[in-house]
Amino acid sequence: MKNRKKKIVILIIILLVALAIGVYIKFFNGKGIYFTTGMDKDELIKTANSNTTYSCEAQILMSDVKKEYEEMFGSDIWSEKIDGKNFEDYIKDQIRTKLMRVRAMNVKAKERGVVLGREEKDAVNKSVDDYYASLTDAQIKEAGITKDKLKDMFTDFAIAKKLYEDLTSNMDIEVSADEARVIDIQYIVSDSEDDINKAYQMVSSGSSFFAVAKEYNEDGQYEYELKRGEMDEAFENAAFNLSTGEMSKVVEASGRYYIIRCTSDNDKAKTEVNKSAILEKRKLEQFNADFEKYESGIYMEFNNSEWKKLNLKDCLVFDSSFEETFNSHFGK
Repeated sequence: MKNRKKKIVILIIILLVALAIGVYIKFFNGKGIYFTTGMDKDELIKTANSNTTYSCEAQILMSDVKKEYEEMFGSDIWSEKIDGKNFEDYIKDQIRTKLMRVRAMNVKAKERGVVLGREEKDAVNKSVDDYYASLTDAQIKEAGITKDKLKDMFTDFAIAKKLYEDLTSNMDIEVSADEARVIDIQYIVSDSEDDINKAYQMVSSGSSFFAVAKEYNEDGQYEYELKRGEMDEAFENAAFNLSTGEMSKVVEASGRYYIIRCTSDNDKAKTEVNKSAILEKRKLEQFNADFEKYESGIYMEFNNSEWKKLNLKDCLVFDSSFEETFNSHFGK
Protein backbone atom coordinates (compact mmCIF):
# COMPACT_ATOMS: atom_id res chain seq x y z
CA MET A 1 0.00 0.00 0.00
CA LYS A 2 2.74 2.48 0.91
CA ASN A 3 4.76 1.80 -2.24
CA ARG A 4 1.70 2.20 -4.43
CA LYS A 5 0.66 5.35 -2.56
CA LYS A 6 4.18 6.81 -2.82
CA LYS A 7 4.16 6.45 -6.61
CA ILE A 8 0.72 8.06 -6.79
CA VAL A 9 1.80 10.94 -4.54
CA ILE A 10 4.92 11.58 -6.64
CA LEU A 11 2.84 11.66 -9.81
CA ILE A 12 0.32 14.03 -8.21
CA ILE A 13 3.13 16.34 -7.03
CA ILE A 14 4.58 16.51 -10.55
CA LEU A 15 1.17 17.26 -12.06
CA LEU A 16 0.37 19.90 -9.43
CA VAL A 17 3.75 21.54 -10.00
CA ALA A 18 3.04 21.59 -13.71
CA LEU A 19 -0.40 23.08 -13.13
CA ALA A 20 0.91 25.74 -10.77
CA ILE A 21 3.67 26.71 -13.16
CA GLY A 22 1.19 26.89 -16.03
CA VAL A 23 -0.84 29.41 -14.05
CA TYR A 24 2.24 31.49 -13.32
CA ILE A 25 3.40 31.39 -16.94
CA LYS A 26 0.06 32.82 -18.03
CA PHE A 27 0.22 35.49 -15.36
CA PHE A 28 3.78 36.63 -16.00
CA ASN A 29 3.21 36.86 -19.74
CA GLY A 30 0.88 39.72 -18.97
CA LYS A 31 1.71 43.31 -18.19
CA GLY A 32 3.78 42.45 -15.11
CA ILE A 33 6.94 41.46 -17.01
CA TYR A 34 8.96 43.08 -19.79
CA PHE A 35 11.71 41.29 -21.69
CA THR A 36 14.78 43.39 -22.32
CA THR A 37 18.17 43.24 -23.95
CA GLY A 38 19.38 46.39 -22.23
CA MET A 39 20.80 44.68 -19.14
CA ASP A 40 24.33 43.63 -18.31
CA LYS A 41 25.38 40.05 -19.04
CA ASP A 42 24.93 38.68 -15.51
CA GLU A 43 21.82 40.73 -14.67
CA LEU A 44 18.60 38.71 -14.75
CA ILE A 45 15.76 40.71 -13.19
CA LYS A 46 15.26 44.40 -12.47
CA THR A 47 12.36 46.27 -10.96
CA ALA A 48 11.81 49.98 -10.46
CA ASN A 49 13.65 51.29 -7.37
CA SER A 50 14.87 47.83 -6.38
CA ASN A 51 18.05 45.77 -6.39
CA THR A 52 19.09 43.51 -9.25
CA THR A 53 18.74 39.73 -9.38
CA TYR A 54 21.84 38.13 -10.93
CA SER A 55 22.10 34.98 -13.02
CA CYS A 56 24.24 33.31 -10.34
CA GLU A 57 21.18 33.38 -8.05
CA ALA A 58 19.28 31.28 -10.58
CA GLN A 59 22.24 28.89 -10.80
CA ILE A 60 22.24 28.52 -7.02
CA LEU A 61 18.55 27.60 -6.97
CA MET A 62 19.05 25.29 -9.96
CA SER A 63 21.77 23.46 -8.05
CA ASP A 64 19.35 22.79 -5.18
CA VAL A 65 16.62 21.56 -7.53
CA LYS A 66 18.96 19.41 -9.62
CA LYS A 67 20.18 17.54 -6.54
CA GLU A 68 16.66 17.10 -5.15
CA TYR A 69 14.98 15.80 -8.30
CA GLU A 70 17.84 13.60 -9.50
CA GLU A 71 18.00 11.99 -6.06
CA MET A 72 14.29 11.16 -6.32
CA PHE A 73 13.94 10.28 -10.00
CA GLY A 74 17.43 9.97 -11.53
CA SER A 75 19.17 12.14 -14.12
CA ASP A 76 16.73 11.16 -16.89
CA ILE A 77 13.94 13.17 -15.26
CA TRP A 78 14.79 16.29 -17.28
CA SER A 79 13.83 14.67 -20.58
CA GLU A 80 10.43 13.56 -19.29
CA LYS A 81 7.52 15.43 -20.84
CA ILE A 82 4.40 17.01 -19.34
CA ASP A 83 1.78 18.15 -21.82
CA GLY A 84 4.39 17.95 -24.57
CA LYS A 85 6.92 20.10 -22.72
CA ASN A 86 10.18 18.95 -21.14
CA PHE A 87 10.10 18.69 -17.37
CA GLU A 88 13.30 20.76 -17.31
CA ASP A 89 11.47 23.69 -18.89
CA TYR A 90 8.68 23.43 -16.33
CA ILE A 91 11.12 23.51 -13.44
CA LYS A 92 13.09 26.38 -14.98
CA ASP A 93 9.86 28.34 -15.17
CA GLN A 94 9.22 27.56 -11.52
CA ILE A 95 12.65 28.90 -10.55
CA ARG A 96 12.09 32.02 -12.64
CA THR A 97 8.72 32.54 -10.96
CA LYS A 98 10.29 32.17 -7.51
CA LEU A 99 12.99 34.74 -8.26
CA MET A 100 10.43 37.17 -9.66
CA ARG A 101 8.13 36.69 -6.67
CA VAL A 102 10.99 37.43 -4.26
CA ARG A 103 11.88 40.53 -6.25
CA ALA A 104 8.25 41.74 -6.20
CA MET A 105 8.01 41.05 -2.45
CA ASN A 106 11.07 43.20 -1.87
CA VAL A 107 9.40 46.06 -3.74
CA LYS A 108 6.32 45.64 -1.54
CA ALA A 109 8.47 45.44 1.59
CA LYS A 110 10.13 48.74 0.73
CA GLU A 111 6.72 50.35 0.36
CA ARG A 112 5.62 49.00 3.74
CA GLY A 113 8.88 49.87 5.47
CA VAL A 114 9.74 46.24 6.21
CA VAL A 115 13.47 46.03 6.93
CA LEU A 116 15.78 43.56 8.63
CA GLY A 117 16.80 44.06 12.25
CA ARG A 118 20.29 43.62 13.66
CA GLU A 119 19.90 39.92 14.43
CA GLU A 120 18.48 39.26 10.97
CA LYS A 121 21.37 41.11 9.32
CA ASP A 122 23.77 39.02 11.40
CA ALA A 123 21.96 35.90 10.19
CA VAL A 124 22.42 37.07 6.60
CA ASN A 125 26.16 37.52 7.14
CA LYS A 126 26.49 34.08 8.72
CA SER A 127 24.53 32.52 5.84
CA VAL A 128 26.83 34.20 3.32
CA ASP A 129 29.96 33.02 5.12
CA ASP A 130 28.68 29.42 5.42
CA TYR A 131 27.60 29.16 1.80
CA TYR A 132 30.63 30.90 0.31
CA ALA A 133 33.01 28.73 2.33
CA SER A 134 31.52 25.59 0.75
CA LEU A 135 32.31 26.74 -2.81
CA THR A 136 35.44 25.89 -4.72
CA ASP A 137 37.45 28.57 -6.48
CA ALA A 138 36.44 27.06 -9.81
CA GLN A 139 32.73 27.23 -8.93
CA ILE A 140 33.03 30.81 -7.75
CA LYS A 141 34.72 31.83 -10.99
CA GLU A 142 32.42 29.91 -13.35
CA ALA A 143 29.15 30.98 -11.70
CA GLY A 144 30.31 34.55 -11.04
CA ILE A 145 29.45 34.31 -7.36
CA THR A 146 30.70 37.01 -4.99
CA LYS A 147 30.01 37.60 -1.33
CA ASP A 148 28.19 40.82 -2.23
CA LYS A 149 25.84 38.96 -4.59
CA LEU A 150 25.24 36.27 -1.99
CA LYS A 151 24.49 38.94 0.58
CA ASP A 152 21.94 40.52 -1.76
CA MET A 153 20.34 37.13 -2.36
CA PHE A 154 20.09 36.09 1.29
CA THR A 155 18.86 39.59 2.19
CA ASP A 156 16.16 39.51 -0.49
CA PHE A 157 14.90 36.11 0.69
CA ALA A 158 15.01 37.22 4.34
CA ILE A 159 12.99 40.36 3.59
CA ALA A 160 10.50 38.32 1.55
CA LYS A 161 10.09 35.92 4.49
CA LYS A 162 9.57 38.82 6.89
CA LEU A 163 7.01 40.44 4.59
CA TYR A 164 5.14 37.15 4.27
CA GLU A 165 4.98 36.78 8.05
CA ASP A 166 3.83 40.39 8.35
CA LEU A 167 1.04 40.00 5.79
CA THR A 168 -0.20 36.61 7.03
CA SER A 169 0.02 37.19 10.78
CA ASN A 170 -3.51 38.57 11.08
CA MET A 171 -5.28 36.32 8.57
CA ASP A 172 -8.53 34.93 9.97
CA ILE A 173 -8.19 31.28 8.96
CA GLU A 174 -9.58 28.38 10.97
CA VAL A 175 -8.87 24.66 10.85
CA SER A 176 -11.21 22.35 12.72
CA ALA A 177 -9.87 19.59 14.93
CA ASP A 178 -11.75 16.97 12.92
CA GLU A 179 -10.39 17.95 9.49
CA ALA A 180 -6.86 17.92 10.91
CA ARG A 181 -7.38 14.64 12.77
CA VAL A 182 -4.69 12.00 12.28
CA ILE A 183 -5.55 8.38 12.96
CA ASP A 184 -3.49 5.20 13.15
CA ILE A 185 -4.80 2.15 11.33
CA GLN A 186 -3.94 -1.40 10.35
CA TYR A 187 -5.23 -2.87 7.11
CA ILE A 188 -5.53 -6.04 5.07
CA VAL A 189 -5.62 -5.56 1.31
CA SER A 190 -6.28 -7.75 -1.72
CA ASP A 191 -7.12 -7.38 -5.40
CA SER A 192 -9.52 -10.31 -5.07
CA GLU A 193 -12.96 -9.94 -3.49
CA ASP A 194 -13.04 -13.67 -2.71
CA ASP A 195 -9.68 -13.51 -0.94
CA ILE A 196 -10.61 -10.47 1.13
CA ASN A 197 -13.85 -12.17 2.20
CA LYS A 198 -11.81 -15.17 3.33
CA ALA A 199 -9.51 -12.85 5.25
CA TYR A 200 -12.51 -11.16 6.86
CA GLN A 201 -13.87 -14.51 8.01
CA MET A 202 -10.48 -15.39 9.50
CA VAL A 203 -10.13 -12.23 11.61
CA SER A 204 -13.84 -12.35 12.56
CA SER A 205 -13.29 -15.89 13.82
CA GLY A 206 -10.46 -14.82 16.10
CA SER A 207 -7.34 -15.03 13.93
CA SER A 208 -4.70 -12.40 14.62
CA PHE A 209 -5.18 -9.30 12.44
CA PHE A 210 -1.40 -9.02 12.18
CA ALA A 211 -0.99 -12.63 11.02
CA VAL A 212 -3.72 -12.35 8.38
CA ALA A 213 -2.31 -9.03 7.13
CA LYS A 214 1.13 -10.57 6.77
CA GLU A 215 -0.39 -13.42 4.75
CA TYR A 216 -2.46 -11.27 2.38
CA ASN A 217 -0.56 -7.97 2.01
CA GLU A 218 1.93 -8.43 -0.82
CA ASP A 219 4.36 -5.74 0.36
CA GLY A 220 4.32 -6.91 3.96
CA GLN A 221 3.08 -3.54 5.20
CA TYR A 222 -0.03 -3.39 7.37
CA GLU A 223 0.16 -0.19 9.46
CA TYR A 224 -0.53 3.35 8.31
CA GLU A 225 -0.84 6.88 9.71
CA LEU A 226 -3.82 8.43 7.90
CA LYS A 227 -4.73 12.09 7.28
CA ARG A 228 -7.75 13.36 5.38
CA GLY A 229 -7.27 13.79 1.65
CA GLU A 230 -4.61 11.09 1.29
CA MET A 231 -6.67 8.09 0.18
CA ASP A 232 -9.80 7.20 -1.76
CA GLU A 233 -12.97 8.73 -0.28
CA ALA A 234 -14.55 5.33 0.42
CA PHE A 235 -11.42 4.21 2.28
CA GLU A 236 -11.25 7.42 4.34
CA ASN A 237 -14.95 7.42 5.21
CA ALA A 238 -14.67 3.89 6.55
CA ALA A 239 -11.44 4.57 8.44
CA PHE A 240 -12.42 7.88 10.06
CA ASN A 241 -15.77 6.47 11.22
CA LEU A 242 -14.03 3.82 13.30
CA SER A 243 -13.34 4.22 17.00
CA THR A 244 -10.16 2.90 18.58
CA GLY A 245 -10.19 -0.91 18.47
CA GLU A 246 -12.98 -1.17 15.89
CA MET A 247 -12.68 -3.01 12.57
CA SER A 248 -14.48 -2.20 9.35
CA LYS A 249 -16.32 -4.54 7.03
CA VAL A 250 -14.83 -5.11 3.57
CA VAL A 251 -14.25 -1.76 1.84
CA GLU A 252 -13.79 -1.38 -1.92
CA ALA A 253 -11.58 1.55 -2.89
CA SER A 254 -9.76 2.30 -6.16
CA GLY A 255 -10.34 -1.22 -7.44
CA ARG A 256 -8.91 -2.97 -4.37
CA TYR A 257 -10.49 -4.48 -1.27
CA TYR A 258 -9.59 -3.58 2.31
CA ILE A 259 -10.31 -4.48 5.90
CA ILE A 260 -9.40 -1.59 8.19
CA ARG A 261 -8.72 -1.71 11.92
CA CYS A 262 -8.34 1.53 13.90
CA THR A 263 -5.62 1.48 16.56
CA SER A 264 -6.03 5.19 17.47
CA ASP A 265 -8.94 7.37 16.35
CA ASN A 266 -7.05 10.57 17.23
CA ASP A 267 -3.29 10.81 17.59
CA LYS A 268 -3.39 14.18 19.34
CA ALA A 269 0.28 15.10 18.93
CA LYS A 270 0.25 14.33 15.21
CA THR A 271 -3.13 16.04 14.83
CA GLU A 272 -1.71 19.30 16.22
CA VAL A 273 1.23 19.11 13.83
CA ASN A 274 -1.12 18.45 10.92
CA LYS A 275 -3.39 21.31 11.99
CA SER A 276 -0.44 23.71 11.85
CA ALA A 277 0.55 22.38 8.43
CA ILE A 278 -2.96 22.86 7.04
CA LEU A 279 -3.11 26.37 8.50
CA GLU A 280 0.20 27.34 6.88
CA LYS A 281 -0.94 25.89 3.55
CA ARG A 282 -4.11 27.97 3.63
CA LYS A 283 -2.20 31.08 4.62
CA LEU A 284 0.09 30.57 1.64
CA GLU A 285 -2.87 30.08 -0.70
CA GLN A 286 -4.52 33.25 0.58
CA PHE A 287 -1.26 35.19 0.37
CA ASN A 288 -0.70 34.09 -3.24
CA ALA A 289 -4.23 35.08 -4.23
CA ASP A 290 -3.86 38.51 -2.62
CA PHE A 291 -0.30 39.21 -3.74
CA GLU A 292 -0.90 38.41 -7.42
CA LYS A 293 -3.15 41.48 -7.62
CA TYR A 294 -0.30 43.68 -6.42
CA GLU A 295 2.32 41.84 -8.46
CA SER A 296 0.47 42.34 -11.75
CA GLY A 297 1.05 46.09 -11.58
CA ILE A 298 4.82 46.00 -11.03
CA TYR A 299 7.19 46.98 -13.82
CA MET A 300 9.72 44.17 -14.06
CA GLU A 301 12.50 43.65 -16.62
CA PHE A 302 13.67 40.14 -17.41
CA ASN A 303 16.84 39.30 -19.33
CA ASN A 304 15.49 36.49 -21.50
CA SER A 305 18.69 36.06 -23.53
CA GLU A 306 20.70 35.41 -20.34
CA TRP A 307 18.00 33.09 -19.03
CA LYS A 308 18.13 30.90 -22.13
CA LYS A 309 21.81 30.17 -21.47
CA LEU A 310 20.97 28.47 -18.17
CA ASN A 311 19.90 24.82 -18.04
CA LEU A 312 19.39 22.18 -15.40
CA LYS A 313 21.02 19.25 -17.18
CA ASP A 314 24.45 20.85 -17.21
CA CYS A 315 24.23 23.30 -14.32
CA LEU A 316 26.84 23.38 -11.58
CA VAL A 317 26.05 21.40 -8.45
CA PHE A 318 27.28 23.04 -5.26
CA ASP A 319 27.98 21.13 -2.05
CA SER A 320 25.75 23.40 0.05
CA SER A 321 22.03 23.94 -0.38
CA PHE A 322 20.84 27.55 -0.41
CA GLU A 323 17.53 26.57 1.17
CA GLU A 324 19.14 24.52 3.93
CA THR A 325 21.65 27.27 4.66
CA PHE A 326 18.89 29.87 4.78
CA ASN A 327 16.66 27.73 7.02
CA SER A 328 19.52 26.97 9.39
CA HIS A 329 19.75 30.68 10.23
CA PHE A 330 16.19 31.90 9.67
CA GLY A 331 14.07 28.82 10.33
CA LYS A 332 11.51 27.32 7.95
